[in-house]
Amino acid sequence: MFQRKDGLWVERVSVPGQKKQVVFYGKTQKIVKTKMLEWQKEQGAARKLTVSTALDLWLEKKREDVQYKTYEGYQAPAKRIRDALGDVPVDELTPPQIQAFVKAQKTRGYKLSSVQRPLDMLRMMYDDLITTEGSGIKYNPTNGVRLPGGLKQENRDLAPREAIEIVKSSLSHPFGLFAFFMLYTGCRDGEALAIRDVDIGEDKIRISKEVSWQPNQPVIKEPKTEDGVREIVLLSPLKAVLPEFEGYLFSPDGGKRPYTKTEFRRKWDTYCRDVGLATCEIEVHKSKGKNNRVYEKKKWHNTIVPYQLRHEFATLLFDAQLDAKDAADLMGHASEETTRKWYTHIQNQRREKSGKKLENYLQEKTVQK
Repeated sequence: MFQRKDGLWVERVSVPGQKKQVVFYGKTQKIVKTKMLEWQKEQGAARKLTVSTALDLWLEKKREDVQYKTYEGYQAPAKRIRDALGDVPVDELTPPQIQAFVKAQKTRGYKLSSVQRPLDMLRMMYDDLITTEGSGIKYNPTNGVRLPGGLKQENRDLAPREAIEIVKSSLSHPFGLFAFFMLYTGCRDGEALAIRDVDIGEDKIRISKEVSWQPNQPVIKEPKTEDGVREIVLLSPLKAVLPEFEGYLFSPDGGKRPYTKTEFRRKWDTYCRDVGLATCEIEVHKSKGKNNRVYEKKKWHNTIVPYQLRHEFATLLFDAQLDAKDAADLMGHASEETTRKWYTHIQNQRREKSGKKLENYLQEKTVQK
């Protein structure tokens, strides 16, 4: 959706099998969305509502209710639903069909959360249809559908110790302070990018906003309630290196605005390459055409992601023996249970690494004999 120079909002919708798009106009975005939803309902009624159309209608409703990041997270599983079940009329979709779809996701290698998400979306979509007057839907076909066993969890690995040492010793890099800030605050990357001079006190940092990209431009998001605001301790290693600044701490133009998504990714990628937190793979390609020229292309892989530095902060809390309640407050977790899962994950990963070290030691001793 975009706004014309005369102030009108415009949205275009493609119609399957037709070259022309349907265009909707309105003085506000809400008016345009209302017109579009009414048209979609008429289209669905005329040719029997399919899963694909019903999903589009449900997503339009969710756009108003959820944050942009959450809405964006619906797009990939929505595509999988459309590809597999999109042409099926909503009143004819059966539990066995949905169960087969779920099993196929496991076969394709998707992990637990990636299989759970589309099933949850279908469940919510049908719950909404049941309560929508005139939909004709009286029961939810997802009832009774179960996730297949053996799905792998999507655990995030702890950052290697050598990577953490590189972060600590790379403050001189133009983007080194960002990684260092993440390491000693446990902020989410969006929270760190939204930090301004007024948020940093003598001994505390106030976390009250975060940057959300829509889709590339930064938008400052504030929590819905005061419970979403937290204060964290300004730890001495970070306090000692924070510069004097105005506006945003991390900014491409001296504090006036936060980074766009593209700017941030480029900064992070450059940082990783420059300080030794990325590996390079040489790919060999053949050009198309008569010449059939062979050429090499570098492909870089970062060895850590910003989120792992937040995980490292959780490790610091674990080593300091903070209980789950206090750690949850510092991390900004909605519940202590989330923090306990992090603590358990840290314990399990350390236990696994210790077991590998012991096994390697025993193998070396056997070889020496």
